[in-house]
Amino acid sequence: MMLSLNQIKQRLVAFFDGHSQINTVIYADDFDFAAYPDITYKVVHIQPVNSNIRGNEIIHQFKLMIADIEDPNNQGSEDDIYSDCELIANDFLAFFGDDDYPDFLMDTNTTYQKFSESGTDRTAGVVFTASVRQTREINPCTIPTQANLSGITSN
Repeated sequence: MMLSLNQIKQRLVAFFDGHSQINTVIYADDFDFAAYPDITYKVVHIQPVNSNIRGNEIIHQFKLMIADIEDPNNQGSEDDIYSDCELIANDFLAFFGDDDYPDFLMDTNTTYQKFSESGTDRTAGVVFTASVRQTREINPCTIPTQANLSGITSN
């Protein structure tokens, strides 16, 4: 059975909510994330990017950012943060990229882009794209309609 975007969102958020190294999970666009109050680090920001239909498949892409707050008094903290965030990202890809995961296929080919930025907090971490692939249900009989559509078919 094909999952809706909301059902996929629930699974992604639930994974990070259950990860012992993550304190805050936010599913929002960049603008809403930037305005989010009370972030407890490490944070995961999940943003839906787009959905592509290719034949009988639908592919949803998400941008994920995993970040922690930097310690300005510790020069090595940025590398420690990158390392920890990459390990968490790897946990995510290992969990959903397992062929035995029943709900969808996760493309485990991705690139971790490191970042460091100053805003309200000075943070560092990794950003990557995750692609969720599933078989699209193509069944015209399941379309909710109010009228008989038989007059618009080619038969």
